[in-house]
Amino acid sequence: MTSGPIDTVLGIDTPEHLAFRVRIAGPARRMLAWVVDLIIRVLIVWFVAMLLGLVFASVSAAGVGQGLILILIFVMEWFYYVFFEVVTGGRSPGKLWLKLRVVRTNGLPITWRESLLRNLLRSADLMIIPPNAAFPLGVLLMAFDPKFRRGGDFVAGTIVVVEESSAVSKPKTLAPDPALVAELPAMLPMDRSDLEALELFVHRQHMSDARRDELAEIVAAEYATRLSLPTPKNPTGFLAALWARAQDPKRRRA
Repeated sequence: MTSGPIDTVLGIDTPEHLAFRVRIAGPARRMLAWVVDLIIRVLIVWFVAMLLGLVFASVSAAGVGQGLILILIFVMEWFYYVFFEVVTGGRSPGKLWLKLRVVRTNGLPITWRESLLRNLLRSADLMIIPPNAAFPLGVLLMAFDPKFRRGGDFVAGTIVVVEESSAVSKPKTLAPDPALVAELPAMLPMDRSDLEALELFVHRQHMSDARRDELAEIVAAEYATRLSLPTPKNPTGFLAALWARAQDPKRRRA
């Protein structure tokens, strides 16, 4: 019997037969994002309330200002997440700061439908059931689900993943020694297969230095014999110089 790794990494297979892995966000990180969004919502309501209070108090219409504040609280409570998740592709300001994103279970971006469903059930996930429970219902569901989904995620078919940035390293290239290049013959008896082999060697990837030198000792002697040259003392540098000289079409013949 074989099983997947016991971690928070989820493998997703696409219809194009491509597989990729994402790391599922845990309850602690999601809670921090929720706190950040809560602070932002409170600050927005406080700022607008102060502004409306000044405006409507000056015209003796404080009741109108209070009504608008209640409407704003309603909008912030029910549509704050929906707006940002639809506009930013599954990221509220808190999720953006914590590098989280809401996606569908197949890895595709969410639409307004998924966002609306998962956020309409947010109030249910915040309920304390039973009344003496230590954590809200959503946190309890996340604790027992391997994908850390709350009730809204189950209904909408979504998961929250961690956006991990990865740096793409440039291919390593052997720098040739100009002195070794100058010592090589003007005409090189090399065909296309020779050039392809040298190119793969010079632009090596995922090869240790020890393995590179080992291969160079085997190949360099063969090229030195073909060019009627003595066995090179630096096989790796010799192959790099050979590749550099071969880049000039005038110095190469099949």
